[in-house]
Amino acid sequence: MITIRHKLFMARYLFGILSVLLLFCFSNALAQTGVVKGTVKDAQGSPLPGVTIQVKGTNKSTSTDVAGKFSIDAAKGSVLQFRFIGYQSIEATVGNDGPVNVTLTEGQKTLNDVVVIGYGTTTKKELTSAITTVKAENFNTGVVATPADLLEGKVAGLNITNDGNPNGTATVTLRGPSTLRTGAASSPFYVIDGVPDADFSLVAPSDIVSIDVLKDASAAAIYGSRATNGVIIVTTKKGKAGQSYLTYNAYAGIEKIANQFQVATASQLKAFLAKTGQSLTPANDNGTTNWEDEIERSSGFSQNHNLSFGGGTDKTVFGGSINYLEDQGIVKTSGLNRFIGRLNVSHKALNDKLKLDFSLSNSITNQDLIVNDIPLYSANGANPNVFRAAVQALPTRAVYNADGSFYNDPTLVLGYNPLGLLETNTYNQKVNLLLANAKAELQLPFGVLYNLNLAYQDRNTTGNVYLNSASELAQNLGGVATRSQDEDTKKLFENYLSYAHKWSGKHDFKVLFGYSFDQTETGNGFQSSNENFVSDATSYHNLALGTAPAGYVPNYGSFSDETLRLISFYSRINYSYEGKYIFQASIRRDGSNAFGANNQWGYFPAVSGAWRIIDESFMKDQNLFDDLKLRVGYGKTGNSLGFDAYTPLTQYGTTGSFYYNGNWIGAIGPTQNPNPNLKWETTATLNLGVDFSLLKGRLSGTVDVYDKKTTNMIYSVPVSTVTYLVSTLTANVGSMDNKGIEIGLNGTPIKSRDFTWDSYGNISFNKNMITSLGNDISKIYAGDPEGPGQSGTTVSIIQAGYPLGEFYTLKYIGLVNGVSTYMGADGKPTTTPTSTDRTYAGNAQPTYIFGWGNTLTYKKFSLNFFFRGQGGNKIMDASLADFNTPYSATTHNVPVITLSEPVTDVNANLYSTRYLESGTFVRLSNATLSYKFKVPGNYIHGIRIYTTATNVFIITKYKGVDPELNLSLNNQASGQFIGVDANNYYPKTRTFLAGLQVDL
Repeated sequence: MITIRHKLFMARYLFGILSVLLLFCFSNALAQTGVVKGTVKDAQGSPLPGVTIQVKGTNKSTSTDVAGKFSIDAAKGSVLQFRFIGYQSIEATVGNDGPVNVTLTEGQKTLNDVVVIGYGTTTKKELTSAITTVKAENFNTGVVATPADLLEGKVAGLNITNDGNPNGTATVTLRGPSTLRTGAASSPFYVIDGVPDADFSLVAPSDIVSIDVLKDASAAAIYGSRATNGVIIVTTKKGKAGQSYLTYNAYAGIEKIANQFQVATASQLKAFLAKTGQSLTPANDNGTTNWEDEIERSSGFSQNHNLSFGGGTDKTVFGGSINYLEDQGIVKTSGLNRFIGRLNVSHKALNDKLKLDFSLSNSITNQDLIVNDIPLYSANGANPNVFRAAVQALPTRAVYNADGSFYNDPTLVLGYNPLGLLETNTYNQKVNLLLANAKAELQLPFGVLYNLNLAYQDRNTTGNVYLNSASELAQNLGGVATRSQDEDTKKLFENYLSYAHKWSGKHDFKVLFGYSFDQTETGNGFQSSNENFVSDATSYHNLALGTAPAGYVPNYGSFSDETLRLISFYSRINYSYEGKYIFQASIRRDGSNAFGANNQWGYFPAVSGAWRIIDESFMKDQNLFDDLKLRVGYGKTGNSLGFDAYTPLTQYGTTGSFYYNGNWIGAIGPTQNPNPNLKWETTATLNLGVDFSLLKGRLSGTVDVYDKKTTNMIYSVPVSTVTYLVSTLTANVGSMDNKGIEIGLNGTPIKSRDFTWDSYGNISFNKNMITSLGNDISKIYAGDPEGPGQSGTTVSIIQAGYPLGEFYTLKYIGLVNGVSTYMGADGKPTTTPTSTDRTYAGNAQPTYIFGWGNTLTYKKFSLNFFFRGQGGNKIMDASLADFNTPYSATTHNVPVITLSEPVTDVNANLYSTRYLESGTFVRLSNATLSYKFKVPGNYIHGIRIYTTATNVFIITKYKGVDPELNLSLNNQASGQFIGVDANNYYPKTRTFLAGLQVDL
């Protein structure tokens, strides 16, 4: 846990750094003597703060204050350069002693905005593919632990789900699922400042300038076998020549529970038991407890501090940041704190023909995890799930015994004390992550440009687990301690040549050729454990103090050190004629040792084109459109994410034991079949898009239509042990299709001198379908919530002709004689249903997802609010079903709906259409009110204060905790378990925070 001393140390540390930098900034400012003064305004006459003014040919520079005023030491006849993002740069010559007043006009900032693509950049005007760029000013606000949360609802077709866990991982799905596999296999591929597959934990959200989402294959194919789920490129802040800055950004917030699972109170349960002729045992009637309140804090506290700086000359530019984040989870004993330090330096040499870049990032993350995260076996007859325990624990039971120890009833199979699960079991991790990146850009003769990219990433994870002497998970063991250390490393070598040439004022040609070597080593670690400690005071800190009994076998863990290599060759060609007809083609050849010897290499081509209709002569006389462009693209990508180097090989492990010479000896045997023909999943995407702007830029947007077909899907299929070593084989078995439409709009309904209303939104529709499962598989039954008495009962099916996540369950038709009744396969009602009575019952995937934001600006005030939501999907509320057993309410608590159930209903909890609910919702995701202060003088360029509320409210018919399930849990990231609410949900919170931003 984060101690008070640690908080004070961090606060003093950050304050000290800020003080030194402020002193540095002030001393430099005081050293300047203002000779030339002036004011910078926009076309409407409003002052422009933050405009950079530099004396041309020198390192002298300054910037305007909040009133648009500046002063700078400059000689008569010298030239002042005025630069400001989104405006056309101008120059002015210093004349006599009078002021230099200038007006900046907005440039075509939308069309000329830089868009980051693979191994280069382009402009929105020249795009031929489906790429969405989200700038920092449009990011989601709130307590953000990972950059993925910044994009929730912001990009058409990008579905991001998360829960309230500060240590949780957001699930990101682009244009529907494209695989049957789980985890990383269904995630987009991330690139941070040109480093592919860099870890998101290295970047503080405050340091991000923009995020580019490469959505279709014609854009993403340049990343080849890792691009099927889309590519997300993150660009961070860099220093600029003559534009020094120092920014301090901080917030503090309070988190409250947004919603709880509705269960009976102690009085409600007793009344129900009395009405139905049931009674509690004395051991279970010794208190009045709200268990959900017991495991949750009344409020959680969060804070974030970010100090960023940068500047430099025409030759050398530097930038960096320091960030500290603390997020105290709403569930007791959980929390996160992270410290990130970044530094980047850029230098030009050889008469500016050589540009060298070096960056270093380091993050240290301390995670206080909960019992759900501990890799344990089932104990006491049930999984140690604190959320399940809080729902099922009887409200008539006491939390503590008279002596202060946790009350436990060993006669109950489901008898975990929920608070005891948290307080008697400790699990924390420390993750030290380092990324070093060096780049070189050299201008060669004949206009050829050479780029070199070297990167090294090291991830070191220390895990600590202690189950103390009172833990129900280690009864009578005197405490069990486990410590582990694991290191992953990544090495990258990339280099590419590029060439650009323009001629006749009409032709624009660019070409790129590259080679990449990417090596990742994982599983280099160890683990050990001991038990029976004299005292719990030492926790996991000294394993040698354990006095395990004779015959004890320490848990040494299982670490498999393996090396995954990816070798690539890639090329891209761009051609434009008169800026109206734009063409792009690329191809990548990838080779990986994660696939079979016969299929280690693959080709991933792409081609796309755009027609700028607005530039045609027949559009010159119209006054409606400012921009109109038609795009079309086709490409192929692969999905090698989530595979290790041993996937296609024979693997050996423990397969049992045998008796030899008076002892049982562990047997070693094959555990995985080899498959030399295994190859990566391949996705081909056809995309047609239109970009437009009209009414003098007051309304702009993008419409994309796509067809995404995935083949060679990978799954573990059953095979005969007559011809194979074991009964399953990882093989390519089927295909899947996603078709959809995406619409993104930006508008400015009102724009005046003092008031502006900007509105932006997106909506996407996707239809998913399994088109084949191969010749050996007709259907796959999936989604086992493992409810009491229903272990092994699945609720979903994967079958050709149906979408991934199709529910396949009993059809509920109501109560007959006080018993839940279902429709049998023969069309007749039954109260004794079997698995053959199940039927297709709807899909867990949303038909549409949307986001809609508005920014209202009045003078120095700004109000932003953002809605997002989804619809057309269903959710199996297994959490509600599992404990809706009116006949056994003496052994565990029941949901509120059970209080009106007949005690005779022995079928009440069976998974069926009764528990299928609509997943449609509309959520006011965040709202921010801010004010910019006008600060006299030249030292502080601006102060902004703001207050933000997140997860303000939700409109939904779903009866569970929240319809937005975290798909990272229970393998829900794929179709194996999608859309099932199964008692493992870290509750979402409602956050209220206040923040401050100071620009120096």
